[in-house]
Amino acid sequence: MKRSRSPKLRWAIAAVTLAFAWEGVAATVDEQAYALNRDGMIAMSEARFEDAVDAFNRAAAMVPDYGIRGKALMYTPIFMTGWAFEKLGDVAAACEAYRRFLAAAPADAVEPTKADHAASYIAAHCATAPN
Repeated sequence: MKRSRSPKLRWAIAAVTLAFAWEGVAATVDEQAYALNRDGMIAMSEARFEDAVDAFNRAAAMVPDYGIRGKALMYTPIFMTGWAFEKLGDVAAACEAYRRFLAAAPADAVEPTKADHAASYIAAHCATAPN
C-alpha cells in the first residue's frame, strides 16, 4: 500500500528542490557572465574593441562589476567597457562607462589603479563630453 505524503512535506520537498535549482541557475549565470568577460578581455588583447564592448556589456547586464570574485581575472566589465570605448575614441561612451564604474563599484573592491584611471579620464575628458 502506498503512503501519501502530507501537504507540508510535499511543500518542503518542493522548496528544497527549487532552492537547489535556483542555486544552479545562479552558478550558470555567473559562469556565462565570467565567460563573456573573458571573451571581452581576449578581444581587447586582439584590438577588437567593438567585440570587446559587446562582450563586456552582455557580461555587465548579467552580473555587475565585482559580482564574481575569486577567479583568475578581476571581474569588471563596466570598467573594461569604458577602456574599450576609450580605445575606440568614443569619449562620451567612455565617460558614461567610467562614471557607471565609479558609482557601482563597492569601496572595498575598487582596484586603485582602475578607480584612478577612471577618475583621471573623467577629469581630463568628460567636462566637455555629453552625459
